[in-house]
Amino acid sequence: MLTANLLAVVLVFGQGLHQVSTSDKSEFIGLLRTLPTKGEFYSEEAVRKAGPYMPTLFSLTEADIRKYDFYQFGAISRGLCDQKDQRDYAVHHFEEIRHPKLKLLWAVMLFNSGVASPEINEFLKKAVSSKDQSKVLAKMIGPKFQSFKKRVLLARKSPPNHL
Repeated sequence: MLTANLLAVVLVFGQGLHQVSTSDKSEFIGLLRTLPTKGEFYSEEAVRKAGPYMPTLFSLTEADIRKYDFYQFGAISRGLCDQKDQRDYAVHHFEEIRHPKLKLLWAVMLFNSGVASPEINEFLKKAVSSKDQSKVLAKMIGPKFQSFKKRVLLARKSPPNHL
């Protein structure tokens, strides 16, 4: 019984420990260039193909994508966030997002989707209170930034208790 419980814990927590290699990152970036688009965003088919690469997306650093247009990473993130399984993954693995701008983007999308964890809410509260991060957020969100900032600052630290 103890062995089965230990195995379950390892399986659950081990998913976040997946080591992403440089070749995994290159493969994902190459895939992004070939995925079909629909207008300025990726198609549903593209989002389905990119789904298994969430750990890779979250492991990307500024150095990894410096020579690429950030928009493609934001666009695929938008499509992935529209999928419940990917949103759930993002909430549970939020701390693994290594690229600062990508992390801000995911925090905003998860907050606006109503699924942000207390940790994400706190991350956003710090971000909207930071001069530098507020500038990035204001560019990201546009004219609705002040309204967003107000909602973030009023957000509960923890979700309501539903009995």
